[in-house]
Amino acid sequence: MAKRKKKGNPIIFGLIILGAAIGVLWQNEHRFNYYKAAEKTVPVEEIGGLAPDTLFSHTEAMDQSLTLKGYYVDAFEGYLEVHRRAEIYAWDRDEDDDGVTWTKKWMSSLEQNNRNKDLRKDLRSDHIRPDAYEVGELKVHVKKLQFVDSNTPIAPSTLQLTEQGAKKEFELVDEYFYLSKGGQLKDAALGDERLSYRGLPVPETATYFGKWGGKSAIAYQAEVKEGFIAAIIGDKGILHHLVAGSRDTALLSIKAHLKRLKMIVRAIGLAFAAIGGGVFFSSLTRFLIFIPVVGVFINRISGWLGMLIGFLLGLITLVLAFLTSQPLALGLFFIVLASAFFFLWKNARQKRSRIQRHLSKSLGHSPSQHELGELEYVKLYQLLSSDGEITALEQKQLDQCTKKHSWSAEHVASLTQRAKEAHPDGNPQQNLESLIHFTLADGEISRTEMKTLEQAATKIGVSRLDLSSLIMRAQSA
Repeated sequence: MAKRKKKGNPIIFGLIILGAAIGVLWQNEHRFNYYKAAEKTVPVEEIGGLAPDTLFSHTEAMDQSLTLKGYYVDAFEGYLEVHRRAEIYAWDRDEDDDGVTWTKKWMSSLEQNNRNKDLRKDLRSDHIRPDAYEVGELKVHVKKLQFVDSNTPIAPSTLQLTEQGAKKEFELVDEYFYLSKGGQLKDAALGDERLSYRGLPVPETATYFGKWGGKSAIAYQAEVKEGFIAAIIGDKGILHHLVAGSRDTALLSIKAHLKRLKMIVRAIGLAFAAIGGGVFFSSLTRFLIFIPVVGVFINRISGWLGMLIGFLLGLITLVLAFLTSQPLALGLFFIVLASAFFFLWKNARQKRSRIQRHLSKSLGHSPSQHELGELEYVKLYQLLSSDGEITALEQKQLDQCTKKHSWSAEHVASLTQRAKEAHPDGNPQQNLESLIHFTLADGEISRTEMKTLEQAATKIGVSRLDLSSLIMRAQSA
């Protein structure tokens, strides 16, 4: 029976995934722009007169017969680098809330579990490069050298095995050197191993971008990039690139590589933000299942809701990171934002002027703020008392109005008597429209004023939708 691993806290696990995804999305937008760095290098034809630490680019032909030594394979001719991938067919153990799942699969490393205890991985992966590269007369140091061109599969049938490789008694199966441990080739057996190779062909012409070290081209550490996030997204902060083609062609390749890399990380980051949000919120809301009636439903959708929240958090992070990493985009954003605020301010000012002209025409004079407050109270009192009584909640609305203007009790009593003695003009809706004009005279409606209008509208049977229409009409009058 499989031994169960101790489960971690899913809330913490989800929070870690979500936090890491947000960190990845932010760091990816602020990653070192090696395209701009390469674009700024000085193109040189002769390297003899270069001063140390000069950032330069150099284009020249490369040796097509460049040969790399292998271990299982004798040699690789015509490749800048070769990746050897060694895999073993073994058990993969996965544990979740439903229990343990066992799957046989090809994997790069042998997972340590009780079903694999008798298996042994003999073949090893490797990354094969020469001691140095030569672009014409330019010697390029291999350490930290970056490539942006794509690797291609190397057919094993084109390779010659070394003595060590021959001892393994490999068999050719598709694109692999296959090492059978007793099973049939058509059906992989546990413990079987295989090798595959991918290489970067030597271009006829290449361009180098980096720093002159005095005797050879070396890596230029443009930005110091440290930490877990920088490592997992491959943000090295280095300009030390060897790219196929002329300088212009190479720059286009670098630009495309950077764009493609950022898009891939964006997609992965958003996906993990959604997954992290789903795990976190679904675990966080499990206790809600005990709420009568709605508990089961909330618990059922919490995972999907969490994924949506995680995705939105990731998307917001992505937008903010993009804006802060692009000075022109950030400047344009603030210009648009300022223009929007200016438009809203100007529009509000025009509406306030229209309302004030309307009031001046209807009253026969331009009212002061003090007079507008009194008129607002009188109309409000008339509307709330239209059925002959004022409830406690309605009285609270009146009290808020008096508190807003800091009126004395004597002044409030005077205004109340004035409201009782006055004869309302027209029907209740016309009085509501007058109240709306008095409220809008300063160009805006506060939350408290909006609640007051809603209370008055409800009193005379006007719906919120109709109230919104009356407010819009008053602003455009």
